[in-house]
Order: sequence, then C-alpha cells, then structure tokens
Amino acid sequence: MSRSEQAYQIAVRVTRSEYERIQDLVEAGLYRSAADFAREALRSMLREVEPTSVRDVSVKEAETMIDQFLLQNPGPHFASEIAEALGLEYRTTFETIRRMLEEGKIRKSRL
Repeated sequence: MSRSEQAYQIAVRVTRSEYERIQDLVEAGLYRSAADFAREALRSMLREVEPTSVRDVSVKEAETMIDQFLLQNPGPHFASEIAEALGLEYRTTFETIRRMLEEGKIRKSRL
C-alpha cells in the first residue's frame, strides 16, 4: 500500500476452529497478529484472481514476442509460463513454439 493510499477496515466472522488455527500461526511467530494473517491471505487471493487479458496477435508477432522473451529471460521455460508472461493465447503460444522447435530456432530444454 502506498503512503497516499487510504486504508479501509473489513470485519470478518470466522469459525472457532479457524480462529484457533490462525492464533496457532500467530503464536508460532509466522504472523504478527490475526489481522496480519488476514491481510496476507486477502492479498494472496487477490493476486490469484487478478484478471488477465489475452492479446490477439498473428503467429509472426507471437514468434517475435517469444523470441524477445527468451533472449531477455535465458534458461528453460514452460510454454504456459511464456504465454502468461506475454499475455498470449495458449494455443497460439504452443503452436508457435512447436514451429520454432521444428525450424531449429529454439531447442528443447532438458529439465
């Protein structure tokens, strides 16, 4: 949260067992308080449900984007990771990578 961003408070009801489990985590030193746990849990969930947009690009554009990604991020990558990082459709990404492999432009990694 930036310094200029206003903070809001949310009240949440939890079951006794949930509360006790949270308190156990606090007592173990994993969180400073139940509020700290709730804040981290909310942030984690918000990251998971963040909407993604998919770019509609040609195969040639996808190849250029994938090539640039691999140059800027050396090492092995899963096709799904590349698709998500670039905002490309999975099908377009997989087909483009397959074609690039067949043409010898990239090589398979041995993970």
